[in-house]
Amino acid sequence: MKSVNQLLASAHNLPAVETVEAVPVSAETTAVVNALFRKLRGIFPAWRQAWPSTEALNAAKEEWIQGFAAQGIRSLEQIEFGIQNCRKAQKPFAPSVGEFIAMCRPGPECLGMPSAMEAWIEVLMGTYSHEGVHLAARATGLFDLRGARPDDKGLRQRFDRHYAVILLRAQAGRPKEAVIQIDQERRKTELQRADEHADRQVQARMIQQGIPADGAQARELLMATLGKRSIS
Repeated sequence: MKSVNQLLASAHNLPAVETVEAVPVSAETTAVVNALFRKLRGIFPAWRQAWPSTEALNAAKEEWIQGFAAQGIRSLEQIEFGIQNCRKAQKPFAPSVGEFIAMCRPGPECLGMPSAMEAWIEVLMGTYSHEGVHLAARATGLFDLRGARPDDKGLRQRFDRHYAVILLRAQAGRPKEAVIQIDQERRKTELQRADEHADRQVQARMIQQGIPADGAQARELLMATLGKRSIS
């Protein structure tokens, strides 16, 4: 039987494995992660099921640092929120990195914001219990929302997307970035709406003046007009 190394050496046709660039780890980050894992081992009595050895524990710390960097967990407040949720979990087994990251993200109600469904109802009614709802409504388009139906799936998806951006930034403790991003998207939307309005006005004038929108028809009309003028 071939060893693992022999099998890997002979597997020339395997697809290339995408390498992930390691995140530089400072002494402060190392201290925070070490303190986090000490707390996790105190909260979860069956933590050895996840990290049975020192090597497994150290490898998990590296993996968690990579996961935090990839998912935007960068503040002590976020980690402390995750630890609080771990204490509420009331289970003996330690969470995976993905589970802990989810615990680090407060829900809308923890931030004083309504749920996505509640926010959708608010924008349809034109009332806003939180500035984040108003920002998402502006980005979606206040004019479009004014006469929207509750079952308008396309508009609802557009609003949910903008509201999710604000919520993620608020969870990461960066609400100002959400305001900037939403304002940029809103300006883009307004420009697109202005262009569409101008196009509709031009098309309406063309119809009033009897000018065909199709290029071939316009050429035929022009040739017919020139022909009439040459005869006269």
